[in-house]
Amino acid sequence: MSTSPSKTILAIQNDETDPPHLVGRWLMELGFEIKILRAYAGESVPTTVPENIVGLIPLGGHMGALDDHVAPWLPNERALLADAVASDIPVFAICLGTQLLAAAIGGKVTRAKIVEIGAKEIFPSPAAATDSIFNFAGPLPVTQWHEDEVSTLPPGAVTLASSPACANQIYRVGENSYGVQFHPEADLAIVAKWEEHADHAFQTSGVSSALPEYQAKVDEITSTWRPFIQAWGMKVLSHVK
Repeated sequence: MSTSPSKTILAIQNDETDPPHLVGRWLMELGFEIKILRAYAGESVPTTVPENIVGLIPLGGHMGALDDHVAPWLPNERALLADAVASDIPVFAICLGTQLLAAAIGGKVTRAKIVEIGAKEIFPSPAAATDSIFNFAGPLPVTQWHEDEVSTLPPGAVTLASSPACANQIYRVGENSYGVQFHPEADLAIVAKWEEHADHAFQTSGVSSALPEYQAKVDEITSTWRPFIQAWGMKVLSHVK
């Protein structure tokens, strides 16, 4: 008797305040199951992609990509992401996740020269014109909240979007894996929660509150990113054997 292929995506949650949220919801609309691994709560992170997992979503967090002393599961998470790339398992990496992905496969992560917080814009690179997902032509609104950045891409990775403050806002690895420096998963409630613990980020960014600017843009940001996330989901479905 034949069985249908798995449609389970593993989301690695690195911080209590950053669940998959909107991204998970949009992928579930396509029929995916989102399995959340709560690394921040002590759940064990595997070093290879578990059987029946068709995609990975490493999420954001307050720590740096190499802060193994703060988050002792990070070496396992980097190994997991390296295995996914080597095994051609699609990855959609978000903020800290995109930095972990880069660090796992030969890129470099450093402190950002300009800290981005709140509603900002990103701009396509020339390579975006031929990408199967991120082939947009003009600036797009995003939710930013990062103090680090991918300063050097991994070998073979391609930049698809940037901002005046950050050169690698979106990059692609191979044909099926992407890293985004911003937060498509976030909504107003999540950003409000981040503000409660943002003393250091506000100090380094010069911003005192992201909420007023973000409230004016949140509906546009949400409607913008749902189709892109679901386009990645469709790519995962086409990749499942």
